[in-house]
Formats: sequence, structure tokens, C-alpha cells
Amino acid sequence: MKPTHPLAAGLAIFIVAWLALAPQPAPRSATAQTSPKPAAAGAGKPESPPPAKPATPQLPGQPPAINPETFRMIETIEKKNRELKRREEELNLKEQRLRVLEEKIKADLGKIEAALARSEEQLGIQNERIRENINALVKAYSSMKPEQAAVLLEALDENLAIKILAGMRSKAAGKILSQLDVKTAKNISEKMAGQNRTPAGKKRGD
Repeated sequence: MKPTHPLAAGLAIFIVAWLALAPQPAPRSATAQTSPKPAAAGAGKPESPPPAKPATPQLPGQPPAINPETFRMIETIEKKNRELKRREEELNLKEQRLRVLEEKIKADLGKIEAALARSEEQLGIQNERIRENINALVKAYSSMKPEQAAVLLEALDENLAIKILAGMRSKAAGKILSQLDVKTAKNISEKMAGQNRTPAGKKRGD
């Protein structure tokens, strides 16, 4: 008797183990047992079924790999979105600053307008007081003698003296001018002629 080859022995052991672990076929019915099918003519031994292949374990599904071009496109879109968001935040911040600056400018303009209105009012009051004071001086100097009025006018500021003489009647002002120093009277007369000209066709009352 020839010795069994080790490879054949291993194959036989594998087949026996596989048959032992393989599921057994369901038992046939009595009719099938009593009336077996006739064997085909010329058939020899019944052939054993081929060994079943072991089931390949299925791994859980993996996501398909992302195309590099698609990945770059996604990165570009995200980068643009971040840039747009940053610009939007900057614009919102600038708008807020502009609104604050606009409100401040409006408040400052309101203060300036109020100050101008007060200044105009005060200036009007001041001018009115000046006119009242000059009118009072005109009455006072008109009631003096020309010699006395001339002495006092020479001591006053020239502009104020001109305003007083301009408010007086021409006859009274002429008498006072005649009592003044020649140079002083000349300067006052020239300035009165240039600054206080009356419209054509109108004369100051005597």
C-alpha cells in the first residue's frame, strides 16, 4: 500500500470538516423514499456535490473619494463666502459709524444755530441800546451851548462824536463844529460827508 501524500491527506481533512459544518439537507418525504428515481443508464457512483465557497464578509459601505477638483472648488466657494461675510461686517460697521457721526453733526449744527440765534438777538439788543444811548447823547449835546458841547466832543472818540453830530439838527451841529479846532472840525466834517450821506432829494431838517 502506497503512503498517503500529505497534500491529499490535508484536502481530505478539509472536506470532512466542511461537510460536518455544512447545513444538512431536509429529510425527504416517505413517497420520495419509497420510490427513488431510477438511476440513469450507465451512471456509476453518485457524484458528491462541489464544495461551497465560504461567504465573503461584506465590509460596511465607505463613502466615495472626493475628486480633487471638486475639493478645490468647495474650498474656493468657502473662501469667497468668508470674504463676503467679512466685507459685509466691515460695511455694517462703517454704516454704524456714519450714523453716529451724522447724529453728532446734526447735534452740533443745532447748537451752532441756537448760538447764532442768541448772538443775533444779543446783537440786536446791543445795537438798539447803542442807538438809544446815542439818541440820549444827541439830546444832551443839543441842549448845551455850542462852546460847552465843542469842548466835550473834542474829548470823545472821533467816531462817537461823528454819530452824535450826525444825529443833531444841521444848524445845531454847525454851531458846535464852528467852535472846534480847525483840524478836528475838518476831519469830522469829511467823515460825516462820506459816511452819512442822505439820499438825493432829502434834506435834514433845521
